Amino acid sequence: MRQAVLTLLCALLSGAISLFAQTPPTIDGTATPAEYQISVLNTNTNNGFGEQSDIGAIRTWTNGTDLYIGVPAKVEANGNQLAIWMDFSEVAGRPAGTRLSCAANTGTYLDSTWVDNNNQPAADYRADFEVDYMLAVNTQTSAVWIARTAGTGGPRWQNLGTASTTPTNNGTTGGTGSPGPVLGTAGQATFALNNQTNSDIRTTNTGFEIRFTLSALGATAAGNVRLFAIIVGANAPFFSNVLVPGTAGGNLGFNPNLASPPTGYTGPFHTSPISLPVELTSFTAQTTSEGVRLSWTTASELNNSGFEVQRSTNQTNWATLGFVRGAGTTTEAQSYSFVDASASGRVFYRLKQVDFDGQFEYSNIIEVNAGVPQTFALEQNYPNPFNPSTAISYQLPVAGNVSLKVFDMLGKEVATLVNARQEAGAYTVNFNANNLSSGVYFYRLQAGNFVQTRKMMLVK
Repeated sequence: MRQAVLTLLCALLSGAISLFAQTPPTIDGTATPAEYQISVLNTNTNNGFGEQSDIGAIRTWTNGTDLYIGVPAKVEANGNQLAIWMDFSEVAGRPAGTRLSCAANTGTYLDSTWVDNNNQPAADYRADFEVDYMLAVNTQTSAVWIARTAGTGGPRWQNLGTASTTPTNNGTTGGTGSPGPVLGTAGQATFALNNQTNSDIRTTNTGFEIRFTLSALGATAAGNVRLFAIIVGANAPFFSNVLVPGTAGGNLGFNPNLASPPTGYTGPFHTSPISLPVELTSFTAQTTSEGVRLSWTTASELNNSGFEVQRSTNQTNWATLGFVRGAGTTTEAQSYSFVDASASGRVFYRLKQVDFDGQFEYSNIIEVNAGVPQTFALEQNYPNPFNPSTAISYQLPVAGNVSLKVFDMLGKEVATLVNARQEAGAYTVNFNANNLSSGVYFYRLQAGNFVQTRKMMLVK
């Protein structure tokens, strides 16, 4: 990762999200969880406006250059608007509690022209966090508008074009406020809208997706962002009472001040901090007199428990060789290393980065020609204690008949893992003790005149 990575702030998700997977989402209006690094789910049901107003999640992905946002939502093509508000730590915007309404002809309740039943400006809404940018997606025309809230005279909206798989982003502007257009050149944003009304948002991922170039918004990967999504009315002034994140206990239509939500509200009306991702900046291997030395670096980490070092001879079956503790939370670059003294021949390595909450991601795979081992060796099994599986590694400097067996405390043989002639090289065998009871066991390697026994513990 860079010196600091873009912090994606979420209230309903905790734990680090690894940036080991670097494939960005496809902007097609379907925001599947597998495409995104972070997913803030809405687990509440909509009991105020029916199924068509539900929002399922806010999903985010970043590579330090671009920010992807996916909002699965039930948006019928009736002109109701999907609104997304954004707050970047490096961008000046409207402070929490100040009016966000604007003079723009976006044709929705986001306009300042709406009035409520008391003839008061219905667009006089106030968020409980700073808002730098507002996005408005018209579900009927598929028009996408963006406005920066800073400046005088109300935000000036920019029409980015019509949401499709090949959108434009140099459309017209509306309103008389300042500053002017947010995005100026093609490629600074791409977006897509997939209208649907029948599918349950708990089982579908269709909705709205957009990609921004961070620099176009005045942001960098050293900053952070907060997000909020809501459905607003086109023909009647209302806010959906199902929000991501958070929920309200009643219709916000005539109490649009989000800093003073109605009774029954839980959670903030915006995302809040989660862990920084862990991004691998390098992962290399070098053959030395001690064995294969693996080296890797990260630029920043949060919630990083550490790395399992895994080896394979076929890129299908992987054995864990050991665990290297991570730095936890840090914005400083970190360097790590691990020596595999038992490697030989053509081997493959990968890292399994594990968060404190158990979430994990795999690194890329690297290949090494480690040569022939110089000595016999039987390694300590890993993990140990284990339940129910563990990996046992050994190396042979010469070819010969090999026996690897497991015994219980009474010396009774309970498993034969290897009984064959093997060529010189390094080997790893997985032992599954699913049918054995908890306790201490011994495993013994015999290869020619070499015999070695080690102890392991099964804990169920």
